[in-house]
Amino acid sequence: MTSEVNYNNLFIIGAGGFAREIYSYLSNSGFVYNGSKLVGFLADKDNDKNSLNNFSYQHEIVGDLKCSSLNYDDLLIVAVSDPELKEQISCFYEKNNGSIISYIHPTAIIGHGADIGLGAVLAPYSVVATNVTLGRICTINAFSSIGHDAILGDFCTLSGHCDITGNVKIESKVFMGSHVSVIPNVEVGLGAVIGAGSVVIRKVKENTTVFGNPAKKII
Repeated sequence: MTSEVNYNNLFIIGAGGFAREIYSYLSNSGFVYNGSKLVGFLADKDNDKNSLNNFSYQHEIVGDLKCSSLNYDDLLIVAVSDPELKEQISCFYEKNNGSIISYIHPTAIIGHGADIGLGAVLAPYSVVATNVTLGRICTINAFSSIGHDAILGDFCTLSGHCDITGNVKIESKVFMGSHVSVIPNVEVGLGAVIGAGSVVIRKVKENTTVFGNPAKKII
């Protein structure tokens, strides 16, 4: 005779492509993660209500992106990439039920002394090296790496295959497209956007968009 397992409810926040990637990772463990079991997606009911229609998923959108009807012990994985939206979600759930948790894929590598902020998402084969500091709800997508002693502020997003080298300092709400490289000791300012494939060799000012090799300001 086996005893029944009691799981906490788990929700994926978002229903776009990145949320579907998280869903696929969870499927490999029977939709169970750290003592919680997936119930469904929370997404913008107006803009995202049809996002999952073309996919044969066991789960569907069951509530709004900012859902006020959750229980205090419901757990949330933030699967959106927009830094501003991540900040809004964080602020909402600080005042309402539901607890944002980190999702760390089994293949992710975390070095000695790394400090991983609450709500981080570390996708497959991501690397967070020794003594790295990640702020709240940082998204590190597949095959991205962060070198020793680097610092990322809150709500940053690294798309796939980014290479953040040692002693880099990235302020909060920075978005990097795929295959971005940042050389050692460079600083990236608050709210900056780094275009895909860019190589950052000098300081990026806050709230600017840069692109190219070497990366130059375009907005």
